[in-house]
Amino acid sequence: MRKSNAILFIAAGIYLALGAVAGYATVNAAVLLLLGIERYRNDRSKLSILVIAVSTLVLIINQFALFTIVVLISLGAYYFRARPSAFGTHANKHRLFLNMRLDEQSWVLQSMSFWHAVGEIRMDMSLAVPEDKETTIVLQGLVGDLDLIVPDDYGIQVDASVLLGQISFRQVKEGGMFHRLSWRTPNYEECEQKLKLQLFYLVGDIKIRTV
Repeated sequence: MRKSNAILFIAAGIYLALGAVAGYATVNAAVLLLLGIERYRNDRSKLSILVIAVSTLVLIINQFALFTIVVLISLGAYYFRARPSAFGTHANKHRLFLNMRLDEQSWVLQSMSFWHAVGEIRMDMSLAVPEDKETTIVLQGLVGDLDLIVPDDYGIQVDASVLLGQISFRQVKEGGMFHRLSWRTPNYEECEQKLKLQLFYLVGDIKIRTV
């Protein structure tokens, strides 16, 4: 009982101190933002998205300069940490919008690298004819919706990350903020066909399935 009272008094003191410095509207918005993010992790409901949007808007209005600085620093650090390494001699391609559908007929699987602002990508690699024994696919951008199908006899190395969203790999699905997946087939080096997937998005829904 004493411990809970002590925590309550400490929390109240921190709240009053921060309110006096930054303003109570800002502090309340920050608390609501944290609660909204936590709820979004659990139920992904429309209410949690609404709470996140409203509290973020309040923070921007009340502390625009501070909010801009924090966002730019955070995004810069996140890009630096999650940026995939360059590969081969394949040129990077930049698109504002990317709509890639390679899931209906036979196609040639080759190394590629795309950066885009908003994109929807569907790839069924069980329909593809590999150009090389090892293929690297780099996909990155601001907002992405990916559905990738990979033959289960391929050696797979996956490095995927999203700032906000979810990553689904085989039967495992995880979401939330700052989520990252790193996985490699145990016998990767012995596999006849190898595939490296490097996927990075600020907001994304990434699905990787094997067939």
